[in-house]
Amino acid sequence: MKKLFVLFLLVVTMANVGIAQRISFGLKGGLNFSSLPELQTTPPTAGYIVSALAESHTGFHAGLTSYFKLAGFFLQPELLYTQTGRNMVLTPTGVNPVATSFLQEYAHLTLPVQVGMSIGPLKVGVGPVFSMLLDNWNDLDDDINFDQVVNNTTLGYQVGVGIVLGSLMVDARFEDNLSRLGSGVNIGGQNIAFDTRPRQFILSLGFLF
Repeated sequence: MKKLFVLFLLVVTMANVGIAQRISFGLKGGLNFSSLPELQTTPPTAGYIVSALAESHTGFHAGLTSYFKLAGFFLQPELLYTQTGRNMVLTPTGVNPVATSFLQEYAHLTLPVQVGMSIGPLKVGVGPVFSMLLDNWNDLDDDINFDQVVNNTTLGYQVGVGIVLGSLMVDARFEDNLSRLGSGVNIGGQNIAFDTRPRQFILSLGFLF
């Protein structure tokens, strides 16, 4: 968490050199809709089949934003708490199995950095997003020994459009991953390779000071 905060301050400080009169800082929040491109299922090992559903899950994000504008271009680094999730199904192998549906959720500290062009109030940008895992949990019964093997840090990218009207900022972005979310799931002490790589559509509302 400390590394992402230092990186955010570094990006803001570098952008601040020589263009202080064109800098705005603010607060931002919104909804993110994460989904998979298709149903993904593990092989039937460790006595279970694990399926990640392609249907969308709604999460949220909130945090700090900044906006640097110069000569038709902009830079927009942010530091956000982001909560996402995905719907999954755990099915025992054997005769007459009873499937259990559950929600797997994740909390990340994310640092998206958008760079792009601005024309009047409109802006179009692209850039990397760095994520650090804070926590992950699910609503399975405690007697089921299930755990995600998730990477602590991931790298992705965002493509977005937005509008800046005075102190009001509206953003719509698509996010995909460049690195794996994790190496799999762990059931009963046995690791099963399973990489889901969810994508996100993100809607945000910000207020600049």
